[in-house]
Amino acid sequence: MSNKTKPILSGIDHCHINVNNLSNAVAWYEKVLGFKVVEELAFWDETGKGPLTLQDQNTTTRLALFEGQVRSKGIAFGATGEQFIAWLAHFKSMDIKTVLADHGVTFSIYFKDESGNSHEITSHDYEHIKMFYPSVEQGSHSAKKS
Repeated sequence: MSNKTKPILSGIDHCHINVNNLSNAVAWYEKVLGFKVVEELAFWDETGKGPLTLQDQNTTTRLALFEGQVRSKGIAFGATGEQFIAWLAHFKSMDIKTVLADHGVTFSIYFKDESGNSHEITSHDYEHIKMFYPSVEQGSHSAKKS
């Protein structure tokens, strides 16, 4: 199949996240990232182990939480430069450990949820963020830990 005949995706519908405890995870995603349960899809959680669908305040990002022992690969959330700076301050105010990385053309914040799943917030507004964090050296994920 050539590139001309491949169908187009409209974006990410949702990401599957495995968590240790479903109710604790729902509380964490609400408190830290502002996600809420999508009530019209809550019926899928028949056993109390998921899937339980959450979405962000802009209703653009959805997560399907499943209670289980396997770790998820995580999600890379997108942010503008201003949003990125605000997320760093938010995580600091909540005493959530982050790693700030300068990738040369993007910046990333790495953090973990209450079940130990790693996540990322990435911004392509490189120059804007670099003005606030000029001393962060370009390189690996361990560029700056806070």
